[in-house]
Amino acid sequence: MIRVVYEWHVSPENIAEFCDAWKSTTQIVRETYPGAHGSCLLEEENKPNQFLAIARWNSKEEWRDFWSSDNPPELMKMSQLAKLKNVNVYNEVGVHPV
Repeated sequence: MIRVVYEWHVSPENIAEFCDAWKSTTQIVRETYPGAHGSCLLEEENKPNQFLAIARWNSKEEWRDFWSSDNPPELMKMSQLAKLKNVNVYNEVGVHPV
C-alpha cells in the first residue's frame, strides 16, 4: 500500500466549493480506478487555507495509471479552485488499528 499526499492552497472564498469538489472526486476515483481506497482531507489548524488530501492506493503503479489518465471533471474543478503545491508518494510501512 501507498499513501499519496497532495498539498493544496485554497483561497478563503473557495474553501466550501473546494471541499465539495474533493468529496465528489474521491468518491468517483474510488469507484472508478482499481487500487484506489479513498482519501481524507485535512485542514491545517493555524493555516486555514492549507489543506492536505491523503489518498490510499494498492500500489504506485495503480496510482500512476490514475494520475496519467484523463482526470475526472471534479479533479479539474479542484485545480481551478485551488493551487496544488506539492504531491508526495509514501510507502506504507505499518498501520496499527485504533
